[in-house]
Amino acid sequence: MKNLSHIIFLFIISIFVLGCKKEAALEPSNIEVQYKLPQGNHDYDPTLVDLNNKYGTFFLYKFSAIDFGATPVYSSSNFGSNYAVDIADEAYVGKVLSFIQRNWLNYYSDAFLKANLPFKVLLGQNLRSKISPTTTYTVLSSYNQITLNNFSASFDSMTDAQKKTYVNNLHVEFFNFINSRGKLDIPSDFLTVTNYTQTGVTATNFYTYGYVSYVVSLQDNRPTRDFLSYIALITSKTKAELDASILKASNDTAGLVKKKYDIIINYYKTKYNIDLQAIGNAGVI
Repeated sequence: MKNLSHIIFLFIISIFVLGCKKEAALEPSNIEVQYKLPQGNHDYDPTLVDLNNKYGTFFLYKFSAIDFGATPVYSSSNFGSNYAVDIADEAYVGKVLSFIQRNWLNYYSDAFLKANLPFKVLLGQNLRSKISPTTTYTVLSSYNQITLNNFSASFDSMTDAQKKTYVNNLHVEFFNFINSRGKLDIPSDFLTVTNYTQTGVTATNFYTYGYVSYVVSLQDNRPTRDFLSYIALITSKTKAELDASILKASNDTAGLVKKKYDIIINYYKTKYNIDLQAIGNAGVI
């Protein structure tokens, strides 16, 4: 019995010692990178690598339908079921990419792009509706990507007016994407100009209330939609065009539109060093 008690004692001690022994440090598992750059050996591939290094965004000309249509499990979006796109014609990626850089990315500061570009920018062609395949788009965005069209020979057939529309859509969709991620920065002063709960707005007097779109005055989430409607106009129209329309004294009789316009322009210049009106003033280059 004495020997048996001694054995039991040693067994208990050994368990205690093993239990108190410091556990080995956990080693991280090797997780394969989802996307690898460069995707080829074209002369534009180093540019795509540089964009990824600078902003953390993958500009991809090779991608799958899953890359295009993926949405979180908690989302009710049918994006992948509603839209389709083909991968870029690699012969045109460099040419259209330069156009995109000059007319879109170059207008924003590096800090703004790093904070707001999506995880993926897909460079494609034949961006279309699945429901109505003849309906095409220049740009669409989903929860973690923006897809651009006309990375193909169709770019060469675009008129200057079509290229201007393409650029306008890029800037508008960029801000829509930022809003969808909950990161839209609306100046607080902007939100105090219009009383969004007031009634009496009509199709003929909406300027008086500080709206630039009568439709917005009828929608839910009016403050955000109102701001985005200003962004759409500012980035697509020259200052001269705005002076002859939304900022015209006979239209903006209460001066609220001009007040909100100035707030947006000054806020983005001061905080982000971004001249939004310069986007609208510029022709495509």
